[in-house]
Amino acid sequence: MQKNNHGCILHDMRKVRPQNGYLEVIAGPMFCGKTEELIRQVRRAAIAKKKIQVFKHIIDTRYGKGKKLFSHAGLTFESEVISRPSQILRRLHPRTEIVAIDEAQWFGPGLTPVVQKLLGRGTRVLVAGLALTYDRQPFAPIPDLMAIADKVVKLSAICALCGSEAVYHKRITKAGKIDPHNPDPSLVGKIDSYQPRCRNCYGKL
Repeated sequence: MQKNNHGCILHDMRKVRPQNGYLEVIAGPMFCGKTEELIRQVRRAAIAKKKIQVFKHIIDTRYGKGKKLFSHAGLTFESEVISRPSQILRRLHPRTEIVAIDEAQWFGPGLTPVVQKLLGRGTRVLVAGLALTYDRQPFAPIPDLMAIADKVVKLSAICALCGSEAVYHKRITKAGKIDPHNPDPSLVGKIDSYQPRCRNCYGKL
């Protein structure tokens, strides 16, 4: 804070102007490296001394029931385990600058208004999740978040059958009909239950 020649107080607008919210969505099929990319970004932010909170859904027990994020490549980062989007706002620390949310598709459409509230507070939000279900249907809320995002990173995997770029994943186990939006937790992320597939190979057995 400074005074001009007339004794009036001058405010530094760089300090009083709120930071703009920023939303980045990392989307793609299973096994494309979404969690790996999210962890890479939050690690860089941690090195830069940013205040970060990372959240994951309680259903994500791919590598145990701990509070760490785990990528298929073996990268880890500390996180908070929650079951509902509203818990993000309740647990948000006043000094948090970046909120990262992994496997965001499990939170459903209710995550979108929570993200909008975070953006309204000037928070940088990083979301990773599946844009499509295993039967190639839009997987809310990822498509909605992609539509309002400042940046979208669309990743692809490697087709398990032909080695081409895979934009889909397919459920290959036979356990009766299930709702792809509410899967059996025991099947979440299991390599032997799903495969990445390209467009040409998706329909193959």
